[in-house]
Amino acid sequence: MRKMITAAACAAALSGALLAPAPATASDCGYEATATVHFRSGPGTGYTSLGLLRAGDRMGDPKKRDAGWWKTFPMDRTQSGIKAGRMGWVKATYLRESVCMNH
Repeated sequence: MRKMITAAACAAALSGALLAPAPATASDCGYEATATVHFRSGPGTGYTSLGLLRAGDRMGDPKKRDAGWWKTFPMDRTQSGIKAGRMGWVKATYLRESVCMNH
């Protein structure tokens, strides 16, 4: 009986280790907004605002860069309600590399 309990405990510990999330890497961290700023449909103020980003909204790594504007996406639903994954443009000066923690 003792061997069965020990084997079960080892199996449970091993499965927990296999299911634990991997530590975050720099590429998982992305960027974050530094202030309230428009999230636009194109690279410039003449393009339609898709909504507002607020300081701390997490953004993915830029997919394209154009004259100081970055095409990116929110990693989570933003504080103002922009859906995660929605592509848009942000003036690069309003983004900074995110200090990442395991979430």
